[in-house]
Amino acid sequence: MLQRDEVSYNSLISGLSQQGYSDKAIELFKKMCLDCLKPDCVTVASLLSACSSVGALLVGKQFHSYAIKAGMSSDIILEGALLDLYVKCSDIKTAHEFFLSTETENVVLWNVMLVAYGLLDNLNESFKIFTQMQMEGIEPNQFTYPSILRTCSSLRAVDLGEQIHTQVLKTGFQFNVYVSSVLIDMYAKLGKLDHALKIFRRLKEKDVVSWTAMIAGYAQHEKFAEALNLFKEMQDQGIHSDNIGFASAISACAGIQALNQGQQIHAQACVSGYSDDLSVGNALVSLYARCGKVRDAYFAFDKIFSKDNISWNSLISGFAQSGHCEEALSLFSQMSKAGQEINSFTFGPAVSAAANVANVKLGKQIHAMIIKTGHDSETEVSNVLITLYAKCGNIDDAERQFFEMPEKNEISWNAMLTGYSQHGHGFKALSLFEDMKQLGVLPNHVTFVGVLSACSHVGLVDEGIKYFQSMREVHGLVPKPEHYACVVDLLGRSGLLSRARRFVEEMPIQPDAMVCRTLLSACIVHKNIDIGEFAASHLLELEPKDSATYVLLSNMYAVTGKWGCRDRTRQMMKDRGVKKEPGRSWIEVNNSVHAFFAGDQKHPNVDKIYEYLRDLNELAAENGYIPQTNSLLNDAERRQKGPTQIIHSEKLAIAFGLLSLSSSTPIHVFKNLRVCGDCHNWIKYVSKISDRVIVVRDSYRFHHFKGGICSCKDYW
Repeated sequence: MLQRDEVSYNSLISGLSQQGYSDKAIELFKKMCLDCLKPDCVTVASLLSACSSVGALLVGKQFHSYAIKAGMSSDIILEGALLDLYVKCSDIKTAHEFFLSTETENVVLWNVMLVAYGLLDNLNESFKIFTQMQMEGIEPNQFTYPSILRTCSSLRAVDLGEQIHTQVLKTGFQFNVYVSSVLIDMYAKLGKLDHALKIFRRLKEKDVVSWTAMIAGYAQHEKFAEALNLFKEMQDQGIHSDNIGFASAISACAGIQALNQGQQIHAQACVSGYSDDLSVGNALVSLYARCGKVRDAYFAFDKIFSKDNISWNSLISGFAQSGHCEEALSLFSQMSKAGQEINSFTFGPAVSAAANVANVKLGKQIHAMIIKTGHDSETEVSNVLITLYAKCGNIDDAERQFFEMPEKNEISWNAMLTGYSQHGHGFKALSLFEDMKQLGVLPNHVTFVGVLSACSHVGLVDEGIKYFQSMREVHGLVPKPEHYACVVDLLGRSGLLSRARRFVEEMPIQPDAMVCRTLLSACIVHKNIDIGEFAASHLLELEPKDSATYVLLSNMYAVTGKWGCRDRTRQMMKDRGVKKEPGRSWIEVNNSVHAFFAGDQKHPNVDKIYEYLRDLNELAAENGYIPQTNSLLNDAERRQKGPTQIIHSEKLAIAFGLLSLSSSTPIHVFKNLRVCGDCHNWIKYVSKISDRVIVVRDSYRFHHFKGGICSCKDYW
């Protein structure tokens, strides 16, 4: 242009500011002054907007001074721009002072102040501003209500949010799509999905924001099927999803491990231009990780250009939930080294992963990091620490963590109650349950699994039945299959097999595999073939490919001397191509995990282990230990097998631990199957002759051996 005037400059400065080219806009302002052209209110407002977007508070204050000198500071446009500058630059004190100095009855300024205190999570000041503006006759508009409602949402102030909703109804803004969308978002985030859906369904014209708010709410509260149904309904009505909608739908697929559907939605997101969107990328990482697709999860993670802590957390959490705990722990270490912000959403899955692989040493290291970073006061983090120590056999540490918590929720109580139950402290668990009720903490389905298991472990049959009946009658909870399995276990352990069978036959729901498997296990202990075959027939229908069913049935025939039936069961298993899971035990020594199978000959110290094992057996025999003849093998099979081939894996792991660990270190062994009667008896004698604490976690519970006594009191 040969000639440029104020309009030319204003147009370009405004455009540059709006598009985020703040530095260029400011440079152009300097050139405008050099051209002896006088900026007007529009120019300065655009420049203030540019400063706001990049947080250039000092430069913005210089423009404020310029506006005062030029006599334009009272302009309504400039007032809004100045207030916006101070708010976005987090100078709330100056913002409030400037707000009080204005005389214009401008609803925009009031709205900006609502946003300001919302950013500070200051609900009291936000509500004061909201009340004061109405007292001064300023009518709220479609931007006022969303500002205060978002603050209610972020601070979970549902009562105040409902009051604002009432006023929305009185002023007629319930028909405004923007206001309604924020209301839907608030109720959805606060878990009041019925309220959110009611507002949503009443909207005559729904935009993508209202659809997305509802879909995201369902996904956040684990209503995954509802989220996906609504996403499909939105598409059927021709509404094109935004990035949040796609991310929420993919997250819902991750929640139910619907891999194919998630991939289809991801393809739609790419077609819609969101292939590089961070929220979509994070959701895709979570999908693959939670579905156990390790390579695909890493590929999706690597494709994210600007990874944030949500990206890392999605991968770690997904792997922890899908059982790839070693991957989760390795990623946690990488994330820490990369300098990424680690928060409670990181610590929780990492501690859970350590608990699932029983790595108490690493768990304690993470616990130290939690204390160092100040997250130890967070309830959710403390909850997973309780589970960590309980799962790793350190019930005293779990107890200490529980009682030192400043605030507890129902998950805290359930974690401790379950820990007590798993460690055989049935009476402690029941006492804790009574304390929980007295303090007004409402029990849920998880609570009663712990309570019923506690009764089962200590043989409190009548008490357990009463607790089971109270679920529906007192607490309004409908029992789930796992609760029925607990009752069957309770009756079966006590030898009340006929009563257990009658209970199964009278169940109001179809017995699942867990219920039938529990009954069959009890039949092995009490050598009841009739009821055992009843349970096995149901199991074979429900899970014909599960090796545990065939093994349990085979063992039942073996302990009752029905060798022909046992052989036919094994042949049926072989014919159907079902493979038995071998017994395996683990022990950690010098930061290395050592695994053993029955009769294992592959360990580097195998000769020393078996020699030491022979010494232990001799000492145990001198103290009264009598080996139980392996009832699962007939005479011919016992003669064919060498003496080492029938030595169970936990004996080898314990012998190695006693050889390798200092006398003050407890022996911690983990086994994938239930410990047998002979091994249980043997470990009692070994704990006495070695004067060592031995902790064994089998597939069902913990056994603490000390001085020849087990914490289960031989009732397991």
